[in-house]
Amino acid sequence: MVSKYKKGFTVLTAVSVIGAMLAGCASGTNTNKPDSSANGGKNPNKVTLTFETSVYAEAPHKSAIDALIKRYNELNPNVEITVHGTDYENFWDKLTTEIIADTQGDIVQVYPENVATYNALQGGGTFLNLDDRIKGTDLEKNLVGQELTKVDGSYYALSNYAWGSTGIFYRKSLFEAAGIDPASIKTLDDFKAAAIKLGVDKDGDGRLDQYGFSSVVGSHPFISSEWYRLVARPVSGGIYFGDGEAGPYTADRINVNSPANVWAAEWWDDLISNEKATPPGTRDKKVSREMFWNGQAAMMMDGPWFIGMTEEMDAKLMEDIGLLPQPVVEYNGQSYKPNPHNNPIVALISKKTKHPDEAWAFLEWMTSDEAQAIIAGSGMIPSSKAYAGTSEYAQAHPMAAQFFDFQENLYAPPVMDPPIPELGTISQVLVNAAQAIFIGHKDVKATLDDAANEMKNSFN
Repeated sequence: MVSKYKKGFTVLTAVSVIGAMLAGCASGTNTNKPDSSANGGKNPNKVTLTFETSVYAEAPHKSAIDALIKRYNELNPNVEITVHGTDYENFWDKLTTEIIADTQGDIVQVYPENVATYNALQGGGTFLNLDDRIKGTDLEKNLVGQELTKVDGSYYALSNYAWGSTGIFYRKSLFEAAGIDPASIKTLDDFKAAAIKLGVDKDGDGRLDQYGFSSVVGSHPFISSEWYRLVARPVSGGIYFGDGEAGPYTADRINVNSPANVWAAEWWDDLISNEKATPPGTRDKKVSREMFWNGQAAMMMDGPWFIGMTEEMDAKLMEDIGLLPQPVVEYNGQSYKPNPHNNPIVALISKKTKHPDEAWAFLEWMTSDEAQAIIAGSGMIPSSKAYAGTSEYAQAHPMAAQFFDFQENLYAPPVMDPPIPELGTISQVLVNAAQAIFIGHKDVKATLDDAANEMKNSFN
């Protein structure tokens, strides 16, 4: 399971892909059908729902979703749910095309920042307004990320699946060998000092073979997101817009070249340029994780999905892995709590569905303790605060439960990407700027000024 980079779309993107992808939901499907042989294989009273999701291509999510549907079919044999899934990179273009062609699923899973974009692709809105089902109920306050699903003050999605923030994983044995107490890492400067101290020549050949922190440096979008999750957004409030990436989303409010973001980029460039702190050269997230697993790197930034990945790779290795919250950032004499986005996966109901009540009944059931326990198998943290905060969950998933504690007690409110159609364009501009700074070592201020101008132009 991999923490993903979420795309935003412009109208141009939608137009460019529609001709090639008008095939709709017919491809990449998996059908979970209860036995209807008693009626010659057909049941005229059966309700059929299509469920479209970007995570079904990943084995842990597929297992969790299949188990959810199997259990729901046992409880509701008159409902048949068909899952449509494709690989993550192709899902978003495919969904864009389907919405324009009005062939999207009855239920669609996305991330909060995608809701406004895809809802706007159809005149009058693509998805049902869910205010009458959510406002004033426990769902409004008991689900992680529910407050992020509003468009113009109304709810269009239910945060009923799972989420995952980020923290710092570390190798206990390497910390012990270096004489570092994990509890001593409170601030970003503590983190940097530990990373440098952990860079050592273990075999005495004059070359470093262990590094402090395996950051992503390359063409992967994480080259920008690790930097702004750990450093920039806490001090600036937003890498694209200020005030927690809040609107109005206008060109004059572009924030990428603010003094705080410039400082954050300079700090990060200094960290990853130190050969003891981070390995030289470029690497994607896969290589970063492998370096952590094989002991070449003592720390790595990741989310709860990494726990399941590690257990699958080498369960015994978990005995040597600990987890720290992202550190506090000190800037201009003030301390800023980390505010990483918690990436909740949320569900919308299409306006085209013939069975809105049945679709809602399934989505609401997914918030139950029974369903949330099944969802926990995906490796992410179930969205129900009531369930994720139980001793049952903590005992079954002790390290993942730490993320819940971080979110509830140590982190500031999460900051999500701006939910605008221009997100895909401005995020690519940011990736390009990060590559220029962290690989090309270009002047930070000049590079971010150029990025700001490119972002502003995208609004024209």
